[in-house]
Amino acid sequence: MAKAHKSKSTLKQRVRRMFKNNELCTLAFDALEDDIEVQTLLEDSNRMAIDRLGFSDHGHIHSLIVTMNGMKLFQALKGVVSPTIVQEDTGTIKDAQLIVLLACYLHDIGMSVHRERHNEFSVTIALPILSRILAKAYPKDIHKQVHVRGHILHAIQAHDKVITPSTIEAGIVGIADALDMTKGRARIPFEAGSVNIHSASAMAIERVTIRKGEDRPVRIEVFMSNASGIFQIQELLEKKIEIATQLAGHIELYAVMTGQEDRILSEQLRIL
Repeated sequence: MAKAHKSKSTLKQRVRRMFKNNELCTLAFDALEDDIEVQTLLEDSNRMAIDRLGFSDHGHIHSLIVTMNGMKLFQALKGVVSPTIVQEDTGTIKDAQLIVLLACYLHDIGMSVHRERHNEFSVTIALPILSRILAKAYPKDIHKQVHVRGHILHAIQAHDKVITPSTIEAGIVGIADALDMTKGRARIPFEAGSVNIHSASAMAIERVTIRKGEDRPVRIEVFMSNASGIFQIQELLEKKIEIATQLAGHIELYAVMTGQEDRILSEQLRIL
């Protein structure tokens, strides 16, 4: 029993291990986790989302899950597409990973102000936070601080499904956000009585996996217990993949049925 207990790790620990070979990401992640302002913003974002609006989680757990999704996508696409900051010769692959990490973690802090235009509020609030973290990451390189900060702010702004991301890194962040769609996240508004097509559809999503594709480099599988989950996939995830035009051609998207009762779909359905 003691051995089994030892093998368990927290979500935070699992996320941190994903970039253990990138000292910039480790430094930034630890700074975010220890920052009282950031953690209070995530707390208030959840208060706005859950307590006031009856939405799903937009706080610390959501930030960690989106960060994990972003790291998985980043690794899956490595060697397939070159990050924009590398293409433009203003940064390295480690800088690109840092961009994805910071944008994923901070993308929803604007929810502390309002749901509408929350991506814009997130950009404004994130600016001083990023400035102090990047000053630690690149203490002798102001040019790099500014380059990386601009990429992060663009990714935060463009995580909204109606905004076309202009960089590879921003596309990853938007898709990573949409991948946090399982019923665990939907249960909060659903059990609070917010029953609509959004919450009901999300309650059908069992899990999401990211792995090597068959005819494209990346395969995303969304496992669902009920066909209503299709709405959740098409309304958010599919749109975010399609709008990330630099990435869309590299990703397969499948809906996979897990239940046997009342099945109206085949075992799996290719969406993209």
